[in-house]
Order: sequence, then C-alpha cells, then structure tokens
Amino acid sequence: MNVASDRWQVTSGAASVSTRHHSLITNYFSPSAAFTLIEIMIVVGIIAILMTIAIPAFVSAQNKTPMRNALQGVMEACATARAQAILRGSLVELRIRPQDHTFDVTPTGQGGSSSGGEARPEPKAGEGHGVFTLKLPEEVGIEELAVNFQLLKEAEAVAVRFHANGTSDEFTVVLRSLAGELRKITLDPVTGKADYDVLR
Repeated sequence: MNVASDRWQVTSGAASVSTRHHSLITNYFSPSAAFTLIEIMIVVGIIAILMTIAIPAFVSAQNKTPMRNALQGVMEACATARAQAILRGSLVELRIRPQDHTFDVTPTGQGGSSSGGEARPEPKAGEGHGVFTLKLPEEVGIEELAVNFQLLKEAEAVAVRFHANGTSDEFTVVLRSLAGELRKITLDPVTGKADYDVLR
C-alpha cells in the first residue's frame, strides 16, 4: 500500500512538471507574447517614411558640399593672409588666378605699412613662397571678382594685399556652383576680415 502511494506521488509529480512545461510553451507562443503582423507592418511603414525624408536631405547635403568647401576655403585663405601679415609684420598677398580658380597666400617680405593704391592685377610668377594654396572644386567657378572696386575677373592673375596693421585691399568675389548657388565674399578694408552673403 505504501509502494502504491509512493508510485502515485511520483506519477503525480511528473504530470505536474509536464503540465507546467506545457503551460510555459503555450504562454510563450500566445498571440499576446509575440509581434503581430500588423505591428511589424507599422514598424516597416515608419522606417520607410523616415527613409523617404532622410534620403533626399542627405543627397541635397552631398550636392552642396562643393560650394561649402569652396566657401570655407576662400574664407580660410583670407584669414590666413591676414594672420600671416600681422605675425610677420610685412605685406602678404592673396594671389588669385581666376582662370585656374586658384588662391595662393604668399608673403612678399615688403614693409607692412598700409598704402592705398590700385589693384595689382599681375603679380610675378614664382615670387615668394605660398603658405596656403586653394583650388576651387570643379563644380564651383568665379562669377565676379573685384579688387579696390576694379573688375578683374578676366585678368590672368590678381593680388589682394594684407598689411601688418590688419588692413587690406577692398576685395569682392562671387562664387557660383553648377547647382546655381551664389556666395558673395567681401573683405572689410579697415579690419581685413572676410564675410560672406548667400545670394541664392
């Protein structure tokens, strides 16, 4: 009688474990514990909407990179020329070749006193040693170029002078990209600092 009772207890325990295991499996695969097809479709839809918004913005940002690089490069060239003139205590020129779309910051070794005068459209080749050189991206060109209010876009070479006291020649350049963007960069002759305007 005791043996039968023990056997019944063992069988009952096994049945209890089996029932508990079946219950866990049922709960694991129950609809409330898993993602439904509708929930998955909603998530996929949200991702698609986000990609639709993000991809055009990313492409647009990539297309604007050449103009942004050109603008930053010209601004840096002006800042470098001004800083070099002050640090060296001598005249520094920003030499521009409009047809080649190149900008070159070159110390001249001349005295740094400010002297008003006309623009110097053709500096001598090989004169001085450049400390900063920039070539505009192929997608960006020079729309307008003026030094001391003289239009010099068609000149072979142009020099913008920066003096040791922080002043400079008057300088304006307008950059145009293939996308139709226009950026106007101007130098304040009193401070020698560059600023820019978005024209389009």
